Amino acid sequence: VHTPWVPDAISDRKDTLPNLVQVTETLDAQIGRLVAELDNRGLTDQTLLIVTSDNGPAPTFNQRRTVGLRGAKLSLYEGGIRMPMIIRWPGHVPAGRVDTQSIWSAVDILPTLADIAGAQLPSEHSLDGENARACWEGETFERTAPLLWEYGRNEEFFRYPGNPNNRSPNVAVLEDNWKLLVNADNTSLELYDLANDPNETTNVAEQHATTAERLKTIALQWRASLNDAPRE
Repeated sequence: VHTPWVPDAISDRKDTLPNLVQVTETLDAQIGRLVAELDNRGLTDQTLLIVTSDNGPAPTFNQRRTVGLRGAKLSLYEGGIRMPMIIRWPGHVPAGRVDTQSIWSAVDILPTLADIAGAQLPSEHSLDGENARACWEGETFERTAPLLWEYGRNEEFFRYPGNPNNRSPNVAVLEDNWKLLVNADNTSLELYDLANDPNETTNVAEQHATTAERLKTIALQWRASLNDAPRE
């Protein structure tokens, strides 16, 4: 749920915990209405329902909503980019299964849905995403290439969040359990082993210099390639 949180006609529009609770309950109720109507129309088995979000929460309520993960919205630390996702597709997605091992991104949604729908992707375009259908249908998904992020092209928008613990370097790459962050100008190199340090508390770039250098090269070469991308 995005701010402003307005649970009813008489509530204020403040970012308060009671308002958050109420609008979240409303979201749950409205999704429930949608699911019930799909059932009523006999469309449940033909409908793939996805519930997720584009980024983590703002750093409010002492970051309780990131459940200990460092960072928040507008940050490339895990609290800003690691999101839960729910998929419902009876007969295809195993009911009640929780997958905490597979790593995939919103960029994977297009190729995955194209495969499910039997749509041919344009051969002249190279996509960043991968087909994660196997993961959705109950298997563990292993990426064939690293995931990359870039955020914060100028100080006007990257000034928030101001907490130094939230503000990350503006380029990130994730390969298996290794997460590297670095600024586009090659400063502020950080490397984390997410398997043992999911909250990104200990920078191990010096201890794993070879891995850090390799991932930094991948990240900065990718970031440089964005300069040639069309802008709108």
